[in-house]
Amino acid sequence: MRSTRRPLLLAALTLGLAGLCESARADATCKYIDADGRVTFANVPIKNARRVLCFDPVPDRTPAPKRSVDAPPRRASPDTSGNVKVDPDTQRRRDLDRRRILEDELADERRLLDEANRSLPAGRGDATAQGQERLRSLEEAVARHTRNVEAIQRELASVR
Repeated sequence: MRSTRRPLLLAALTLGLAGLCESARADATCKYIDADGRVTFANVPIKNARRVLCFDPVPDRTPAPKRSVDAPPRRASPDTSGNVKVDPDTQRRRDLDRRRILEDELADERRLLDEANRSLPAGRGDATAQGQERLRSLEEAVARHTRNVEAIQRELASVR
């Protein structure tokens, strides 16, 4: 009796730990790229796309410091401007993360643009309707990746 319980218990424990590890990673946001080069950010796996990069979730805010018993409670003044105050270190980390993400995106888009440009001459030799459709698709891909590279460069220029 004891020998049959042990493998079952071990299997259940292994599955439980694997589930815990997987659920902990489910909080992370990952970048996925599909076969057409479309980029998607999601916290669940995307079918028919490859995972490129994952980002850990933003940690919870630190608890507010405890007030002394004598101090009156402070009232937060409403911020009507819509601006939220963020700790300078936190903002600096966010800016660095944003820059890193944009630089990764720029490298990916440049690589996709190069691939599309290399495929373009091969598509020009086919005069059939199917060949012309493929050529149009390749030209659209080159234009899309060019626009994406320009947009990411503009965005990078505005990062602090």
